[in-house]
Amino acid sequence: MTQNLDLARIQLGRGEPAAAADLLGPILAADPDDVPALVLMTHAQLALQRPELADELARRAVEHAPDWPDALSALSRVHTEMGRHDQAIATARSAADRQPENPFRHNRLAWALLEDGRHAVEAEHAAREAIRLDPEEADFRITYAMVMKQLNLHDRARQALKDALSLEPDNAVARHELAAFDVVHHNPFALTRLARGASGLVGALRADPKQEASRFLLDLALRQFLVWTAIILAFLAYLGWRFTDTSPGTARLFAAVAVLAPAAYAGYFLHRLDPGLRRYVRDLLTQSRQRLALTAAAVAVIPLLMALAAPVTWLPVLLGTATFAGFAVRLLTAPVDEPGGSGRTLSTASLWRIVVVGAALTVGFAVTDALTAPWRLPAAITAATTTAVVLILIARRRQTTS
Repeated sequence: MTQNLDLARIQLGRGEPAAAADLLGPILAADPDDVPALVLMTHAQLALQRPELADELARRAVEHAPDWPDALSALSRVHTEMGRHDQAIATARSAADRQPENPFRHNRLAWALLEDGRHAVEAEHAAREAIRLDPEEADFRITYAMVMKQLNLHDRARQALKDALSLEPDNAVARHELAAFDVVHHNPFALTRLARGASGLVGALRADPKQEASRFLLDLALRQFLVWTAIILAFLAYLGWRFTDTSPGTARLFAAVAVLAPAAYAGYFLHRLDPGLRRYVRDLLTQSRQRLALTAAAVAVIPLLMALAAPVTWLPVLLGTATFAGFAVRLLTAPVDEPGGSGRTLSTASLWRIVVVGAALTVGFAVTDALTAPWRLPAAITAATTTAVVLILIARRRQTTS
């Protein structure tokens, strides 16, 4: 039985909770009150996303060993998982008081305080204490980084994650969190940073292929690149379309720039990606809705190229088609709301952006049509720029509230 208990502990450490539960089952069948087995089974059931069963097991463990820190820490994890944050903090603090020299007790207390969201300063103290007691443990650095992130001290969070990776280079969680800073907190033209974040997520997936959060965030990063490529194309094609009646030469110039600017944007980003990620982008473009986006992109580019030499009477149709095809690419590449989504539906944020773009373009049409020819270019540029600024503000507000 002792051997099975040790093997179950090893399996949990390897991230195999189902295998650990299979080993612990016979132990608890023979002795339902085996506290070490109850504690390990609690952690296994939490990893298997069965919090109700974990709650029952942890309570039994604490009932039979009310002063054992391992049992109290396990129960604290369950309280956190079930949203009982005050109880989670109290139980974790009780475990730390009983075993003050154990850094894992302070680390659990830090997480309980962190998840509550109201005690970031106390969480920092607990995380620092865990690091002081064991400065060689990478997980404690990650906890400290998450506390710094909650306090919006991003530079300190980055440094803590780098420290964790220096201690444990293959730590998938540290790689993921460090890459997330580059993917989530960026402007649309910080392509080097976005490419670095995408490469970091690939590193996290290599370290732990089961990390669905890293896979989701990688897809999100690449779709962000595709979305902004489409926005640049649609923006420039729209400007050209507005001048098809008054200045065909200006319209052709915008058509040329609408081809060259997105190509340069995409080329720079792809150049910064690892070769393997370039293949990943190609694979992404062949999936379900992205195939339609690729078709729409071709529909947008071909009319733009034709507009360079087509008769003047064709320009409104060609540039109008390119504008709406570019907008269609933007819609089709919009990300889903949650990890594991099918990618077949638009996210809530994307729907809001569509409403904003539609309203802004409608106002832009009305205003520029009402103006005389010399004022149409600055009015069109102002309307399109305002739309872009509003989109960026919406994106940044969503980042700060997520």
